[in-house]
Amino acid sequence: MALFLLFSCQNKIVKEKTTDFNTGWSKDSIVSLKFKPADSLQTYDIYFLIRNDQNYPYSNIFVIAQIENDRQISTDTLEYAMADAQGNWLGSGIWDLKESKLVYKKNWHFKGHKPTIIKLRQAVRKAGNIKGDSILRGIKTVGIIIEKH
Repeated sequence: MALFLLFSCQNKIVKEKTTDFNTGWSKDSIVSLKFKPADSLQTYDIYFLIRNDQNYPYSNIFVIAQIENDRQISTDTLEYAMADAQGNWLGSGIWDLKESKLVYKKNWHFKGHKPTIIKLRQAVRKAGNIKGDSILRGIKTVGIIIEKH
């Protein structure tokens, strides 16, 4: 039964792209995914995947997400919790590496005739610092996942 559930969850993923970082996520590094659905009537869920270790210095993360195609450009600034109020990392995983699957869009319909490009970049800033963190230490992997709704 568990094997069936594992395969049924995997079959929902229609497109995924991850980028690994050695020293952290640079503010100049944009993770992007290009997607053209085979079925124009299908709706999708879009997630961001973030893997962090104990070197990540914050309890949250700010990202700027953009969806663009031949009909629309949508830009969102998003905040996600990475740790609880007691400082315990959220997400799954063991030891010092945690993986968070963060919801971006649910039941999304891709419009237009050309492929859609989803872009993600970090926008973390210390209080009072307009420039932001040039490198987010502790961020090991960032990804974009598209699943059938």
